Amino acid sequence: MSKRSLVIGMGIGNLYKDVLTKLGHEVVTVDMDPAKRADFIDIASAIRKHSWFETAHVCTPNFTHKDIAEQVASSAKIVFIEKPGFKSGEEWSDVIRKRPFTRFMMVKNNMWRSNIADLKELASKSKTVKIRWIRKNCIPSPGSWFTTKDLAFGGVSRDLMPHLLSLYVAMNPDWKHENVSGQTAMQCWELKDIESTDYGTVNPTGTYNVDDMCVINFGNKWRLAANWRSMDEEDSSIAFVMPDNKIERFDLGWCPEEAYHNMIVDAIANVDNSDFWLQQYAVDTWIHERIEKL
Repeated sequence: MSKRSLVIGMGIGNLYKDVLTKLGHEVVTVDMDPAKRADFIDIASAIRKHSWFETAHVCTPNFTHKDIAEQVASSAKIVFIEKPGFKSGEEWSDVIRKRPFTRFMMVKNNMWRSNIADLKELASKSKTVKIRWIRKNCIPSPGSWFTTKDLAFGGVSRDLMPHLLSLYVAMNPDWKHENVSGQTAMQCWELKDIESTDYGTVNPTGTYNVDDMCVINFGNKWRLAANWRSMDEEDSSIAFVMPDNKIERFDLGWCPEEAYHNMIVDAIANVDNSDFWLQQYAVDTWIHERIEKL
Protein backbone atom coordinates (compact mmCIF):
# COMPACT_ATOMS: atom_id res chain seq x y z
CA MET A 1 0.00 0.00 0.00
CA SER A 2 1.41 3.39 -0.95
CA LYS A 3 2.05 6.10 1.59
CA ARG A 4 -0.24 9.13 1.54
CA SER A 5 1.03 12.71 1.83
CA LEU A 6 -0.73 16.06 2.11
CA VAL A 7 0.60 19.14 0.30
CA ILE A 8 -0.90 22.50 1.27
CA GLY A 9 -0.20 25.47 -1.01
CA MET A 10 0.36 24.74 -4.69
CA GLY A 11 3.16 27.17 -5.46
CA ILE A 12 6.37 25.53 -4.24
CA GLY A 13 3.99 22.76 -3.24
CA ASN A 14 4.07 21.51 -6.84
CA LEU A 15 7.72 20.57 -6.32
CA TYR A 16 6.78 18.47 -3.29
CA LYS A 17 3.95 16.87 -5.25
CA ASP A 18 6.40 15.81 -7.96
CA VAL A 19 8.96 14.47 -5.48
CA LEU A 20 6.37 12.58 -3.44
CA THR A 21 4.75 11.10 -6.53
CA LYS A 22 8.13 9.76 -7.66
CA LEU A 23 8.52 8.25 -4.19
CA GLY A 24 5.30 6.33 -4.73
CA HIS A 25 3.13 8.40 -2.39
CA GLU A 26 -0.51 9.11 -2.97
CA VAL A 27 -0.48 12.93 -2.91
CA VAL A 28 -3.49 14.91 -1.70
CA THR A 29 -3.33 18.64 -2.49
CA VAL A 30 -4.99 21.68 -0.94
CA ASP A 31 -5.15 25.26 -2.16
CA MET A 32 -7.86 27.82 -1.52
CA ASP A 33 -7.39 29.25 -5.04
CA PRO A 34 -9.62 27.24 -7.42
CA ALA A 35 -7.31 28.17 -10.29
CA LYS A 36 -4.61 25.97 -8.74
CA ARG A 37 -6.82 22.90 -9.35
CA ALA A 38 -5.94 21.25 -6.06
CA ASP A 39 -7.91 18.27 -4.77
CA PHE A 40 -9.44 20.37 -1.99
CA ILE A 41 -9.85 24.08 -1.30
CA ASP A 42 -9.63 23.64 2.47
CA ILE A 43 -7.63 21.45 4.84
CA ALA A 44 -10.58 20.26 6.92
CA SER A 45 -12.18 18.61 3.88
CA ALA A 46 -8.94 16.83 3.00
CA ILE A 47 -8.59 15.48 6.53
CA ARG A 48 -12.24 14.38 6.71
CA LYS A 49 -11.82 12.43 3.48
CA HIS A 50 -8.42 10.84 4.18
CA SER A 51 -7.89 11.19 7.96
CA TRP A 52 -4.19 10.18 8.07
CA PHE A 53 -0.99 11.10 6.24
CA GLU A 54 2.60 9.90 6.37
CA THR A 55 3.80 13.45 5.76
CA ALA A 56 2.21 16.89 5.49
CA HIS A 57 3.91 19.80 3.73
CA VAL A 58 3.03 23.40 4.65
CA CYS A 59 3.88 25.54 1.61
CA THR A 60 1.67 28.57 2.29
CA PRO A 61 2.47 32.22 3.18
CA ASN A 62 4.61 32.67 6.30
CA PHE A 63 1.89 34.09 8.52
CA THR A 64 -0.27 30.97 8.01
CA HIS A 65 2.40 28.38 8.86
CA LYS A 66 1.79 28.00 12.57
CA ASP A 67 -2.00 27.68 12.40
CA ILE A 68 -1.84 25.20 9.53
CA ALA A 69 0.90 23.13 11.18
CA GLU A 70 -1.21 22.85 14.32
CA GLN A 71 -4.29 21.98 12.27
CA VAL A 72 -2.65 19.04 10.50
CA ALA A 73 -0.46 17.85 13.40
CA SER A 74 -2.90 15.24 14.68
CA SER A 75 -3.35 13.81 11.18
CA ALA A 76 0.27 13.34 10.09
CA LYS A 77 3.38 11.56 11.33
CA ILE A 78 5.71 14.27 10.04
CA VAL A 79 4.90 17.91 9.28
CA PHE A 80 7.37 19.72 7.02
CA ILE A 81 7.10 23.51 7.19
CA GLU A 82 8.62 25.73 4.53
CA LYS A 83 11.18 28.24 5.74
CA PRO A 84 11.16 30.47 7.69
CA GLY A 85 9.00 28.23 9.85
CA PHE A 86 7.16 30.37 12.42
CA LYS A 87 7.56 33.94 13.66
CA SER A 88 9.92 33.02 16.50
CA GLY A 89 11.87 30.26 18.16
CA GLU A 90 9.49 30.49 21.09
CA GLU A 91 6.53 29.66 18.84
CA TRP A 92 8.46 26.76 17.33
CA SER A 93 9.30 25.32 20.75
CA ASP A 94 5.74 25.82 21.95
CA VAL A 95 4.19 23.85 19.08
CA ILE A 96 6.66 20.98 19.45
CA ARG A 97 6.08 20.85 23.20
CA LYS A 98 2.29 20.71 22.77
CA ARG A 99 2.43 18.05 20.03
CA PRO A 100 4.92 15.44 21.32
CA PHE A 101 3.62 12.66 19.05
CA THR A 102 4.10 14.58 15.81
CA ARG A 103 7.48 15.22 14.18
CA PHE A 104 8.04 18.77 12.91
CA MET A 105 10.79 19.88 10.56
CA MET A 106 11.48 23.27 9.06
CA VAL A 107 12.48 22.57 5.45
CA LYS A 108 16.29 22.58 5.24
CA ASN A 109 16.65 20.87 1.86
CA ASN A 110 20.17 22.21 1.27
CA MET A 111 21.47 20.05 4.11
CA TRP A 112 20.57 16.99 2.03
CA ARG A 113 22.55 17.93 -1.09
CA SER A 114 24.45 14.89 -2.30
CA ASN A 115 27.83 16.66 -2.02
CA ILE A 116 27.47 17.98 1.54
CA ALA A 117 30.27 15.71 2.77
CA ASP A 118 32.63 17.19 0.16
CA LEU A 119 31.63 20.75 1.08
CA LYS A 120 32.18 19.98 4.76
CA GLU A 121 35.65 18.65 3.98
CA LEU A 122 36.51 21.81 2.00
CA ALA A 123 35.23 23.99 4.83
CA SER A 124 37.41 22.18 7.37
CA LYS A 125 40.51 23.11 5.32
CA SER A 126 39.53 26.73 4.64
CA LYS A 127 40.50 29.87 6.47
CA THR A 128 37.35 31.67 5.25
CA VAL A 129 34.03 30.38 3.94
CA LYS A 130 31.73 32.77 2.08
CA ILE A 131 28.15 31.60 1.54
CA ARG A 132 26.28 33.99 -0.73
CA TRP A 133 22.87 34.22 -2.34
CA ILE A 134 22.97 37.55 -4.16
CA ARG A 135 20.25 38.30 -6.72
CA LYS A 136 19.96 41.19 -9.17
CA ASN A 137 16.23 41.81 -9.37
CA CYS A 138 14.41 39.04 -7.51
CA ILE A 139 12.29 40.67 -4.81
CA PRO A 140 9.33 38.28 -4.40
CA SER A 141 6.13 40.05 -5.54
CA PRO A 142 6.84 43.54 -4.11
CA GLY A 143 3.81 45.01 -2.40
CA SER A 144 2.37 41.58 -1.50
CA TRP A 145 2.55 39.62 1.75
CA PHE A 146 6.19 38.80 0.88
CA THR A 147 7.20 42.41 1.59
CA THR A 148 4.81 43.07 4.49
CA LYS A 149 6.57 42.54 7.81
CA ASP A 150 3.43 41.64 9.77
CA LEU A 151 2.80 38.80 7.32
CA ALA A 152 6.30 37.66 6.27
CA PHE A 153 8.06 38.54 9.61
CA GLY A 154 10.98 39.92 7.61
CA GLY A 155 12.37 40.02 4.09
CA VAL A 156 15.45 38.36 2.67
CA SER A 157 16.47 37.46 6.23
CA ARG A 158 13.45 35.13 6.33
CA ASP A 159 13.39 34.12 2.69
CA LEU A 160 17.01 33.29 1.82
CA MET A 161 19.09 33.51 5.00
CA PRO A 162 17.61 30.27 6.46
CA HIS A 163 19.07 28.40 3.48
CA LEU A 164 22.52 29.87 4.14
CA LEU A 165 22.29 29.16 7.86
CA SER A 166 21.37 25.53 7.20
CA LEU A 167 24.40 25.17 4.92
CA TYR A 168 26.56 26.76 7.61
CA VAL A 169 25.27 24.20 10.13
CA ALA A 170 25.84 21.32 7.70
CA MET A 171 29.45 22.32 7.04
CA ASN A 172 30.50 23.37 10.53
CA PRO A 173 30.56 20.78 13.35
CA ASP A 174 31.02 23.63 15.85
CA TRP A 175 27.99 25.62 14.67
CA LYS A 176 26.46 25.77 18.16
CA HIS A 177 29.59 27.35 19.65
CA GLU A 178 30.44 30.02 17.07
CA ASN A 179 29.78 33.60 18.13
CA VAL A 180 28.21 36.16 15.82
CA SER A 181 30.95 38.66 14.99
CA GLY A 182 28.78 40.93 12.89
CA GLN A 183 25.29 41.12 11.46
CA THR A 184 22.97 43.49 9.68
CA ALA A 185 19.59 43.42 7.97
CA MET A 186 18.70 46.52 5.98
CA GLN A 187 15.90 47.81 3.79
CA CYS A 188 17.69 49.33 0.82
CA TRP A 189 14.68 49.86 -1.44
CA GLU A 190 11.18 51.30 -1.27
CA LEU A 191 8.18 50.21 -3.29
CA LYS A 192 8.35 53.34 -5.43
CA ASP A 193 11.84 52.28 -6.55
CA ILE A 194 10.62 48.97 -8.01
CA GLU A 195 8.86 49.02 -11.37
CA SER A 196 9.50 45.39 -12.26
CA THR A 197 11.00 42.24 -10.83
CA ASP A 198 12.09 38.83 -12.10
CA TYR A 199 10.21 37.08 -9.29
CA GLY A 200 6.53 37.98 -9.22
CA THR A 201 4.52 41.06 -10.14
CA VAL A 202 4.64 44.43 -8.39
CA ASN A 203 1.66 45.82 -6.50
CA PRO A 204 2.45 49.56 -6.39
CA THR A 205 -0.29 50.22 -3.82
CA GLY A 206 0.87 47.50 -1.43
CA THR A 207 3.39 47.45 1.42
CA TYR A 208 7.18 47.20 1.39
CA ASN A 209 8.68 47.41 4.87
CA VAL A 210 11.09 44.48 5.12
CA ASP A 211 14.85 44.00 4.84
CA ASP A 212 16.18 43.20 1.37
CA MET A 213 19.88 42.83 2.29
CA CYS A 214 21.24 40.72 5.12
CA VAL A 215 24.70 39.71 6.37
CA ILE A 216 25.74 37.45 9.26
CA ASN A 217 29.36 36.69 10.19
CA PHE A 218 30.47 34.00 12.61
CA GLY A 219 33.94 34.44 14.08
CA ASN A 220 36.68 35.25 11.60
CA LYS A 221 35.85 32.41 9.24
CA TRP A 222 32.21 32.36 8.19
CA ARG A 223 30.59 35.06 6.01
CA LEU A 224 26.93 34.72 5.03
CA ALA A 225 25.26 37.29 2.73
CA ALA A 226 21.83 37.40 1.09
CA ASN A 227 20.37 40.09 -1.14
CA TRP A 228 17.19 40.34 -3.19
CA ARG A 229 18.24 43.29 -5.35
CA SER A 230 21.96 43.88 -5.55
CA MET A 231 23.64 46.32 -7.91
CA ASP A 232 26.53 43.85 -8.23
CA GLU A 233 26.67 40.64 -10.22
CA GLU A 234 24.50 37.72 -9.18
CA ASP A 235 26.35 35.26 -6.97
CA SER A 236 24.82 32.12 -5.55
CA SER A 237 27.84 30.21 -4.35
CA ILE A 238 30.10 28.98 -1.58
CA ALA A 239 33.68 30.26 -1.84
CA PHE A 240 36.28 28.39 0.21
CA VAL A 241 39.38 30.52 0.77
CA MET A 242 42.34 28.24 1.51
CA PRO A 243 45.38 29.11 3.68
CA ASP A 244 47.39 29.84 0.52
CA ASN A 245 44.54 32.18 -0.62
CA LYS A 246 43.53 29.84 -3.40
CA ILE A 247 39.74 29.87 -3.79
CA GLU A 248 37.66 26.74 -4.30
CA ARG A 249 34.22 27.79 -5.53
CA PHE A 250 30.97 25.84 -5.62
CA ASP A 251 27.97 27.30 -7.44
CA LEU A 252 24.77 26.69 -5.51
CA GLY A 253 22.09 27.49 -8.07
CA TRP A 254 18.62 26.27 -7.24
CA CYS A 255 18.66 23.35 -4.86
CA PRO A 256 18.24 20.11 -6.86
CA GLU A 257 15.09 18.05 -6.54
CA GLU A 258 17.28 15.20 -5.28
CA ALA A 259 17.91 17.10 -2.03
CA TYR A 260 14.17 17.35 -1.31
CA HIS A 261 13.87 13.65 -2.06
CA ASN A 262 16.71 12.80 0.32
CA MET A 263 15.28 15.01 3.08
CA ILE A 264 11.86 13.38 2.94
CA VAL A 265 13.23 9.83 2.71
CA ASP A 266 15.63 10.43 5.62
CA ALA A 267 12.89 11.91 7.82
CA ILE A 268 10.52 9.00 7.16
CA ALA A 269 13.28 6.45 7.79
CA ASN A 270 14.06 8.13 11.12
CA VAL A 271 10.51 8.83 12.26
CA ASP A 272 11.05 6.76 15.43
CA ASN A 273 14.64 7.89 16.00
CA SER A 274 14.48 10.39 18.88
CA ASP A 275 18.10 11.48 18.43
CA PHE A 276 17.41 12.48 14.82
CA TRP A 277 14.48 14.66 15.85
CA LEU A 278 16.28 16.20 18.81
CA GLN A 279 18.94 17.32 16.32
CA GLN A 280 16.29 18.74 13.98
CA TYR A 281 14.68 20.59 16.86
CA ALA A 282 18.03 22.05 17.93
CA VAL A 283 18.88 23.28 14.42
CA ASP A 284 15.40 24.58 13.64
CA THR A 285 15.13 26.46 16.92
CA TRP A 286 18.59 27.95 16.48
CA ILE A 287 17.79 29.20 12.96
CA HIS A 288 14.53 30.73 14.21
CA GLU A 289 16.34 32.49 17.05
CA ARG A 290 19.16 33.65 14.77
CA ILE A 291 16.93 35.32 12.17
CA GLU A 292 14.55 36.89 14.68
CA LYS A 293 17.51 38.78 16.16
CA LEU A 294 18.24 40.54 12.87
